[in-house]
Amino acid sequence: MSSAGKAAAWSAVGSWAGLVGSMLSLVVLARLLAPTDFGIYGFVLVTLAIPEAIACNSLNESLIQRQELTRGHSNSVFGLSFFFAALFFVIIAVSAPMIEAFFGQEGLTPFLWVMSAGLFVGAFTAVPAGHLQRRLAFKQIALVDVVGTLVAAIVGIVLAILLQNAWALLIMELSRRIVRMLAFWWFDRWMPSLSFSISNLKDLAAFNFASVSLRLITVLEKSIPQAVIGMFLGPAALGMFNLAMRVQEQAGTALISPFGAIALPFASKSQANRELLHKLLRGAITVATFVAYPAFLGAVAIAPVAVPIVFGEQWIGAIGAIQISLLIGIRRPTSTFDAGVLKGVGRPDLVLKIALICLATMIALPYVAPYGLEAIMWLIWAQKMIGWVLGALAVQRVVGFSIKQQVFAGASALLASIIMAGAVILTSARIPEHVDDIAKLLLLVVLGALTYPLVLLIVSPRTTLRRIRALVLLFAGKKERALQTMMNSPDNDESSNFAPEVSDAAKS
Repeated sequence: MSSAGKAAAWSAVGSWAGLVGSMLSLVVLARLLAPTDFGIYGFVLVTLAIPEAIACNSLNESLIQRQELTRGHSNSVFGLSFFFAALFFVIIAVSAPMIEAFFGQEGLTPFLWVMSAGLFVGAFTAVPAGHLQRRLAFKQIALVDVVGTLVAAIVGIVLAILLQNAWALLIMELSRRIVRMLAFWWFDRWMPSLSFSISNLKDLAAFNFASVSLRLITVLEKSIPQAVIGMFLGPAALGMFNLAMRVQEQAGTALISPFGAIALPFASKSQANRELLHKLLRGAITVATFVAYPAFLGAVAIAPVAVPIVFGEQWIGAIGAIQISLLIGIRRPTSTFDAGVLKGVGRPDLVLKIALICLATMIALPYVAPYGLEAIMWLIWAQKMIGWVLGALAVQRVVGFSIKQQVFAGASALLASIIMAGAVILTSARIPEHVDDIAKLLLLVVLGALTYPLVLLIVSPRTTLRRIRALVLLFAGKKERALQTMMNSPDNDESSNFAPEVSDAAKS
């Protein structure tokens, strides 16, 4: 429990610091570049999505989940990652002109050639990253993420000023990945080799197959809408879609990932102690929803005022898409933990099945696309809600953590956030038009910041004070006491009346 608390705290530091850097660079880049530039970069990401999922982002999860790990296992993951990186690099280098013709985007080929070289960077990063997560070394990971984000932001902004085109976005992302690769190698001190046996590959084969398949489906869920939007609505609409999703993803990374990052390794280590695992889930969901729900719903309420101020007038057309994207983020506090726990207890197959069911809804995309970007966003919202429900059912079935406990863990935060968002929207409509937009935005933010805790204190005073106390302890550097405050209290969330009693063994 102490290790989990430290890991969550350091993951939070890295995520929050990274969010500040990422959002600042995003705001600056959105003002310097046009939606079309973001659309061109989106075409590159769509093309590289599947190669990156296979070569860079999925094989190392088996190193985290496996209880007994040998050097041969690590070498086998590196060998496979490097092989797939080389294979896809050659395929993209040869087919880039055809991809350019398919998307109808002249000049796309050199972007594809350069970005495909990043596959090797990802292959060399995979194993050290897996080792650090397995050891819960989130202090080092947080430091790497912060430095990588800052370096990338500086590179991207300087190039955006000098070049005024999509190359700034591409080189910014490559610089971030290179920093991560070098830093992870430095902290892990692992040297790769191709010395491994067939038995090493077999040991990881089942988990790797499910993990890679799941990653591919996740990539397809994101890439198919991008491809459809690019073909039906053009690069400008694709740029708006990418901005909308990036705002939601970065908010989720900062607010939820600090807790979700420990779900897989902690669930793996506590597979035999379900009561302890339930405590982690209740405490993490309670704290995550306390921050995430008001952030997402508050952002939905102020988006019409905030988007032109923050990103510029050229992004007004993206307001609706951004609002729907933020509504999608509401399900993240529980869905993130559900997927991590299922993988951690050795059931990635269930995550894979849920993802396949959700992917089937993408069949409707070509029929929805003629109705515009917002229609596509609502279809994605419906898909994510289906996945949310199925994931909750799977966790209830596998580890016994009931849907009732999952829902009630954040019930008061959700209710207070809805009331707060409603108050902000009603107030926004009544503010006179002659009021300056920046003054209006500040007024709405202050109103939301005052309304949310006030409603929480009325609805659930004891839980609210405990949440605040845990966050204060966390920011004061007292990580173990913060974790104990939320998890070891007998009424650590709204679901306490429904939760099973925690044994003395679990407490120790």
